[in-house]
Parts: sequence; structure tokens; C-alpha cells
Amino acid sequence: MGPINWQRWRQFWWLPIVGLILIGGGLWGRHQRTAHQRVENQQLLKGASSKKQPSAKPKSQNNQSEQPAKGGFIDLKGAVNHPGIYPIKIGQTRLFDVLKAAGDVTEAAETSQLNLAQKLTDQLIIYVPRKGEAIEAAELIKNPETSGGQEVTTEQPTTATNESTISAKINLNQADSAQLQTLSGIGPKKAEQIIAYRDEQGKFEKIEELQKVGGIGPKTFEQLQSQICVE
Repeated sequence: MGPINWQRWRQFWWLPIVGLILIGGGLWGRHQRTAHQRVENQQLLKGASSKKQPSAKPKSQNNQSEQPAKGGFIDLKGAVNHPGIYPIKIGQTRLFDVLKAAGDVTEAAETSQLNLAQKLTDQLIIYVPRKGEAIEAAELIKNPETSGGQEVTTEQPTTATNESTISAKINLNQADSAQLQTLSGIGPKKAEQIIAYRDEQGKFEKIEELQKVGGIGPKTFEQLQSQICVE
């Protein structure tokens, strides 16, 4: 092999440069393809996550389709700490829920005839009897809408209704301290004042005389007059 003819190879000086360009171009193209693939993968991931989010919508739609329970009111009377009108959710609220809202029953209450787990409906009249009271089961929980469609007027009450109303009232001349405390707004102190007045002044001739007892004014008497008697 003879000596290299540099004069001959000098005219191909550009070949190494072309080779470097081709190699660099290949590396650059590979880098671009990798970057492009990375962008596509990120877009696919975003698209997948955005498709999962709408799955929460059916839950809200189901919640909207569920109708809330209708509301109503009941009239609570008798041996409870705070008798009166109470709101309920029809078909959901139970009797013990209302009694709890009314401050529970008094010590003189007799609840053995009541179903404390009963679900309540609108417009019920509920009476919690006291110990020793003879109250028919039909009088404990009444629904005006299902009582025959006839209203009993106060001008011409039936004998049975009149007797049950009288027995449900507290006799100011006979009630002890515990029975007096079942009345609206009457606590231990006022109950003792009523008994002291009765012992000093004699029996009450009419219920209006209750206003002569200290601490019982016209407003308190207005709340009590439907719950008391002197017979």
C-alpha cells in the first residue's frame, strides 16, 4: 500500500461535516419525537380525568329526584312540660320526638297507653294523660280529618266529650303540687303559692280568682283557663 495521496482526499473535506450534520439531525429528530410523544401522553391523561368527572352528576340528579318530607303540625296537650303546637315531618317524626321537644312529660304523666314510637301525621291532637285519669284510647290521639267529618261545637257538646274535657282539666280546689305543675307556666314555687292561697282564702269559687295568686297575671291566666276548673 503506497503513501496517502492528500491532494486527492482534500477535495472531500466536506464529508465529515455532512456526517456530523446527519448524526446531529438524527439526534434532534429523536428528541422531537420523544417530546411530541410526551405531550400526547399528557393530553390523553387529561382527557381521561375529564371524562371521569361527570360521573358525579348522576348523584346530584338522584338527590334532586328525591322529594323532601312534607311538613305539618300537631297539637300537644296534657301532662307535658310545654304543651302547644309543634312542627313535624309527616311520616317521619315519631311521638317521642315531639315529647322531647316539649321538654318531656311531667312526673304526673301516665304514658302506658301511648305508642311512643308512632309516626305522626298532620293535624293530630295528642293528649298525655295524668295518673289516675280515665281517658279512652280514642281521646289520646285524635285526627280531625278522620273523626267522621263532623266538628263538635262548643255550644252543643256531646255528653262524652263534655265529661272527658272536665276530667282532663286540673281542679284548682283538689290538685296537689305535682298536678298543678303540669299546667303551662306553673313551676314548684307558683304551685305552692296556689295551695297556700287556697288554704288561707278557702276554695276557688271561679277560675278567674286564680289571678289573685301572686305572679299569675292576665297573660298567664289566658294560657291556663282552658286547662283548669273549680268543680
